[in-house]
Amino acid sequence: MWSCQVKDWLTGVAISMVISGGLLLIIEVEHSYASPHQDLRQLVVAAEDRCTHYRSKEYPYPQSVEAQLIKQYGGVYSPYTGRWFRSSRETDIEHIVAKSEAHDSGMCRASSQLKAQFARDLLNLTLASVSVNRHQKRGYDAAEWLPKQNRCWFVARVIQVKKKYALSVDPKEYEVLHQVVSGCVSFALKLFTQLDRQQIGS
Repeated sequence: MWSCQVKDWLTGVAISMVISGGLLLIIEVEHSYASPHQDLRQLVVAAEDRCTHYRSKEYPYPQSVEAQLIKQYGGVYSPYTGRWFRSSRETDIEHIVAKSEAHDSGMCRASSQLKAQFARDLLNLTLASVSVNRHQKRGYDAAEWLPKQNRCWFVARVIQVKKKYALSVDPKEYEVLHQVVSGCVSFALKLFTQLDRQQIGS
């Protein structure tokens, strides 16, 4: 096994690289976000409340965010499974905090402008395979679904987004977030790759 750490002097981001058995694991440290433990404790814990009827069209976002995500990852990549895809036709734009779940956590009372801001916020967007997005994660919260890979990164993003938009967490969701966060050493996004970018997830 070989490992090293370098620093991107343009962004100030530390990047750790580990090569083991031909597998290259890159960890990009999101230095701008402190530990989520304190932020989690500041979230309001309350039962979900669908105060108005949920309509997906009230949460619009441009297709152009897909290109921004691909540029950010360096390719068509899903953090949930650590899998690279040959084309964006194989993935969906995915909301880390689902739109319907946010709606039931306080966004139902928000203005149309804030709903649109939430829907297109890159902090809450990623890529996922069609099967994961539409048949596994769907509109679930963290108590109901967690990804196979990048679990610590995922829960940190959930906490960040919920804090940013003053969204509540239900008691079970808080319990799961606290359990995962307590076991995390790092909340960095991990990019799994091989030289030929062979798939390693589903």
